[in-house]
Amino acid sequence: MLKFFEKIKKNIIEGESLFVEFKEALPNIDDFAAEICAFANTEGGMIILGVKDNGEINGLKETKQLEEKIMNIGRQNILPEISPNFFISEIQNKKIAAIEIFKSPFRPHQTNKGVFYIRVGTTKRKASRDELGRIYQDAGIISYDQCSVKESSLIDIDQNKVNQYFHQVYNKDIYNESIDIEQLFCNLKILKQEDLTVTVGGILLFGKDPQKFFPQAIIKLAVFEGNDITSKMIDKKEIKQTLPLQIDEIEKLIQLYMKKPSKIEGFKRIYKTEYPIEAIREVVVNAIAHRNYSIYGSSIRIFMFKNRIEVYSPGRLPNTITLNNILYAQQTRNHFIVRILSNLNYMETLGMGIQKIIRLMKENNNTEPKFEILDEEFKVTLMRNLF
Repeated sequence: MLKFFEKIKKNIIEGESLFVEFKEALPNIDDFAAEICAFANTEGGMIILGVKDNGEINGLKETKQLEEKIMNIGRQNILPEISPNFFISEIQNKKIAAIEIFKSPFRPHQTNKGVFYIRVGTTKRKASRDELGRIYQDAGIISYDQCSVKESSLIDIDQNKVNQYFHQVYNKDIYNESIDIEQLFCNLKILKQEDLTVTVGGILLFGKDPQKFFPQAIIKLAVFEGNDITSKMIDKKEIKQTLPLQIDEIEKLIQLYMKKPSKIEGFKRIYKTEYPIEAIREVVVNAIAHRNYSIYGSSIRIFMFKNRIEVYSPGRLPNTITLNNILYAQQTRNHFIVRILSNLNYMETLGMGIQKIIRLMKENNNTEPKFEILDEEFKVTLMRNLF
């Protein structure tokens, strides 16, 4: 209880955000149901009653049966129903109520009026068709990387890339199999059995020209002389091609731009890097594997500043993953892409990537990575080793 009380106070001090909403009093039933839906469909959060928009605590005049009213709204006015946490407390001798809503594994939720809401910044709004589709994706109801790519066919796949994969993973040649290529590619989930169109994952991993179908599937790298985007830009790159080749290329570029100072320890010259390359690789691979490829016009962006690296990946955290449980929870929206990258030894499927990044950064320069959700992006910041 004490920990939850401290969380409420902290939220009031920090103000409204993606995760926090203030209300002077309990609003009408429809509006409150919409607020709860928005939090449950997005990243979860807290509604605090008895607080003005500016954070001023005015308190609640009546709290009797308030919990029952709120629970009834969650059961009767929301589909599927939601049961939030409820807490009454006193701050500055004034009563306030906190309603905590978790990111729901049963998304998407709608009001009994048939409207789906999401949380954007400090407000709620109706979900568009594309946003609703992304909620279904993030909840694991739809696996986007196994969707069919319209107007695609076997001719859009680089069979040599598939053969290299087949050699590495199965130690076999695709041309020596007893079944024809089309059926083999269907078995590998590169082609759809129904119409022989290529899957999203098939194009991204083995396509001749993935950006022809997914122009957003690129990585933009910008290197700056100073500590913000207004400083002089040293270089910028756009990395295209298939996902495995993007990983290899971005690793080479980041190593190229990283400084590698040295010092003498005893009779040996010891070289250090500004960042542990394994940590950067893990962040980049995670961004590529887990990003939302259905968000058009939004690419992975990497900014190298003098004192830090920032990596922006399109899409919110999948399913019930939150900033609070990201260390130990495991979930993905791109099951096929993750499996292929894992088979190619680009990543592990044990859900230990975040812990590995934290460990490597602590060992390198005694800092921890920073994880943030910025509307429809997930951001990771790594601080530079100052030596």
